Amino acid sequence: MKRWCWLLLAALVAAPAIADDKKKDDKKAREVPVAQAPAAQDAVKDAEAKLAAGDADAAIALLEKAMGTDGMAALRLGRLRESRGELDAAVDAYKAASGHLAGPAKGEALGRMAVVQEARGMADAAASAEAAIAADPEGLWPTIAMSHHRAHEGKAEEGIALAQKAVAAGGGPAATTALAHAQEAQGDLAAAEASYRQAMASDPAAIDPVVGLATVLRKTGRAAEAEPMLKKAIDSSPGAVEAYKEMARTKIALGRSQEALSDANLAAAMSEDDPEAKQLVVEVKVARSLQDLGAGQSDLAVQELTQLRDQNPESAAVRLGLGRALVARRDAAAALVELQKAVELDPRNAEAQYQLGYVQHVMKQAAAAAVPPFEKAVALEPGNTLFRTSLGAALMDAGQVDRAVEELTKVTGTDGYSGAQAWFYLGAAQLKAGRFKEAAAALEKSLAVKPGNAQAEAFLAWSYFGLKDAENFKVHGAKARSLGHKEPALFDRLAKVEAGQPIK
Repeated sequence: MKRWCWLLLAALVAAPAIADDKKKDDKKAREVPVAQAPAAQDAVKDAEAKLAAGDADAAIALLEKAMGTDGMAALRLGRLRESRGELDAAVDAYKAASGHLAGPAKGEALGRMAVVQEARGMADAAASAEAAIAADPEGLWPTIAMSHHRAHEGKAEEGIALAQKAVAAGGGPAATTALAHAQEAQGDLAAAEASYRQAMASDPAAIDPVVGLATVLRKTGRAAEAEPMLKKAIDSSPGAVEAYKEMARTKIALGRSQEALSDANLAAAMSEDDPEAKQLVVEVKVARSLQDLGAGQSDLAVQELTQLRDQNPESAAVRLGLGRALVARRDAAAALVELQKAVELDPRNAEAQYQLGYVQHVMKQAAAAAVPPFEKAVALEPGNTLFRTSLGAALMDAGQVDRAVEELTKVTGTDGYSGAQAWFYLGAAQLKAGRFKEAAAALEKSLAVKPGNAQAEAFLAWSYFGLKDAENFKVHGAKARSLGHKEPALFDRLAKVEAGQPIK
């Protein structure tokens, strides 16, 4: 047999053995990932041991090595990063985890990522929340994330329902914070404050409830309390864009708009496609111009804000600021144009609705036209006593006396209310309705808080006249006269009673 025949025969005989060797090699190649998987899972256990020993850096190093192949390691890393205030790194870890996991674990990774993205000012937060719900529709973290998303959309009732579901499922501080967000969006600031404080007590290191509580404090006139809390939050978590945004708003409330601009610029630079952060820079510029207004330079404020409006014609904040400056300059017609545009651009801006109602009621003397914007302002911020008092006054002047009494009674019944204005309007409304006893009681309370109100003294005198109480009628009629009140009908009656004529 020729040599090439022997070689061919040898090759044919060897072929099955070579094929067997190749199959063995392929099997070994396929077994490599299987052999690595337990090692990656062991990294989580090893990391927990390092954490228990107080070596967080070593735990992070172990988890980082495993996160490329093990979703649970990446999820644990994200939670650890988040607890240290390392928000960008936490987002990266959660993103990696979601790529390796499925079902409830994937939903948790995406839900946690959505909440951190919101705190970080990332536009992807909404999409992450939706993806979390898709992965695990009944999951705890998807529910929490969707509650945040709904509250941010202005769907407060849906947000509250989702958050309550998460709280009932044992969601802890994160679920309580989501509930507070939704309560704040609903305008129930007292409930939101209680929920934020509860979340902070349960998790003192969490950033989200701190920023939320600071927002509530600012909205309720306690910005000075909010500032140190925000500074501490920013120091512990420098990437928390929402904390910088709230710090800017807090400084605006404290009259330090120049400092606020620095925080707003930082938030805009750090955020990723966050239109709110960019708009905040414009809001700070509005606040700086309104400081000129506060210093009595209304013409300068109008000039600056007009220029800013021309640069940002679709900004509700600029339109509102210009409207306020025009109100100060007593230009009702021009103010009305700007404020109507402001509420058109942002119907949920409670301050813009209030200012629009103010112009209609006080400057244009159109009480009926003022009622709808005042109603919207109250609906957006039910706990704002100024908004509700203004609504009550407009309702009274529009002839809706019973509704006025209802709204004003809510104000005077508010815990801690110590003002005079709501008592005054309540007394005026009761007097208009012919309920003299109730009118006298309300007006007495108004004058106890703020003596020297000539109109209140006149109304009180008429209330006592209606009660046929001549002595008190004379006392308060005389006080109204001494304070410069001008009302011929009242003083004509007063002169007759002072001369001894009985009240019939």
